[in-house]
Amino acid sequence: MKRTILTVIALAALSITAVQAQQLQTIPTSPAPLPGSPGTATPTPYPQITPTSVPKVGPGSGGPPLVPIEMPSPPTKDQPLPGLEQNPSKAKSPGG
Repeated sequence: MKRTILTVIALAALSITAVQAQQLQTIPTSPAPLPGSPGTATPTPYPQITPTSVPKVGPGSGGPPLVPIEMPSPPTKDQPLPGLEQNPSKAKSPGG
């Protein structure tokens, strides 16, 4: 008797969930979205531009050659840096 009641309750629950699932599957269709409404892709107002090729370096490139730039060398170890004042600092004794 208990098994029959439990079986009936289980079958009723399954049939109710099946009906609810069928109702959820029928999604109402909405009207077609208007252009410019949220969630729609905006058409590109301007044509796509392809980048031009990079000019080649070498003879016949059309421009005058570049002037070489003189690179400054780093100062030697004993040479003072320009713009810095030399303050005679007192040597601190270790530990104090």
